[in-house]
Amino acid sequence: MIERILSRNFRKTLRAIFRDISTYQKREENERLKLDEARIMRDLSESIIPHPTNQPLEEDYLVAAIDGSGSPDFVVINDIRIHLFTSATVVFHTGTRDGRLFHEINPVELSEALGTGQPRIDFHWHTGVKEDTLTKVAETIAHFYPVKFEDLILPFFRDWLGQDDLNSFENLGETEYGPYVNELSDLRSLLSRAPALTNAAIHDELRKVFEYDAARRLIESKFKPRYLLLDGSLSIFTHLMRKYPTMPSGFILRHLLELARKKGVIVCAISKNHTVPAAHQIARAVRKKSGGSKWFCFLPSKREPGGELHIYENRTYIPPILAVSYLFSFSDENRPSRVDFDRVWWEKHVLDTDSETMKEKAKLVFRDLEFMSRDARWYGYPVPLGVAHERCVLRRDDLRMAREIARGLIRNVGLDSGKLDPLREDYNM
Repeated sequence: MIERILSRNFRKTLRAIFRDISTYQKREENERLKLDEARIMRDLSESIIPHPTNQPLEEDYLVAAIDGSGSPDFVVINDIRIHLFTSATVVFHTGTRDGRLFHEINPVELSEALGTGQPRIDFHWHTGVKEDTLTKVAETIAHFYPVKFEDLILPFFRDWLGQDDLNSFENLGETEYGPYVNELSDLRSLLSRAPALTNAAIHDELRKVFEYDAARRLIESKFKPRYLLLDGSLSIFTHLMRKYPTMPSGFILRHLLELARKKGVIVCAISKNHTVPAAHQIARAVRKKSGGSKWFCFLPSKREPGGELHIYENRTYIPPILAVSYLFSFSDENRPSRVDFDRVWWEKHVLDTDSETMKEKAKLVFRDLEFMSRDARWYGYPVPLGVAHERCVLRRDDLRMAREIARGLIRNVGLDSGKLDPLREDYNM
């Protein structure tokens, strides 16, 4: 294979692909960006003046972060797959007034308040039988996120319809969603993307729910963070015609965000990897305009005056349903990241008919995000998320140890499993 990779044909084919991409970018992205550039510079972007390092904040506060990891093929026994999930919750205090700048809340105290050890570990298993898989996935979701079904479902419809008094399925039946109420009967009925439920898709769905439950536990605990940082986005995938989530995690996310609003917690979902086109061109233009390395740029939806930007026209879920998105960067060394906020929260606390006033309101949040992103280990990225990632990540040695323990337990219970190593290893492949 190495000879083929080093061949002229490999380079020739790859060069042709890159030329095609370059042509596409010049024809599509760059031309579309020209249509947006004046609006981005005038109305949507702003530089950030950081909090002075040597001055205390007006009020110290707590910042929490949650990240998760897992293995979709932790153990495979014939057609049975066992998934492993981890999540880590961390809480920091800004500590500018007590001389303990950005210190972490004791993990033991945190574990006691959350009712679970940190990092948290759990499992899921299913067979290759479709009906069994759907049942098992629904059971695991109920185990991971133990909230009454009706309480879980209604927040999405309250937010989508803007009806705060929608408190029962009977109320829902009186809306445009009336024809679908009987189909929303239990968690299994929410798995409406069943044909696409590959093992990887199941793992992604359950990992989201596992992390959302960690967030729910934190919000309901004695800790009252001002910010809760999640790794990822606030994307919800919906039916084209029915306009409600295709998977349980979409409903669960809206339940979580409604709970956060009630508790006064600002949820920020931060994506290092995102699908915003021309992000680096936007960054270059904003930095040139402001002369600084710390900035943010609002990515409007079709609902905003002026509509969405041309650069992401016809791109799905930019911004996500019931969310708003911003690009931001706090260092010249970093590529732009994306942060999503709950739109219901944002409309109350940030949205304004005057673009300058709206930017000033958003600036308060981004100054706080910048303040928590000054650790040299992850400069420009919020420290709590960096720590949560370090705590939850499953490294190769971790998985090797976990599988050794699994082998011992399998022998102990007398399970007829055969070898647990991948089949290709029987043939040294």
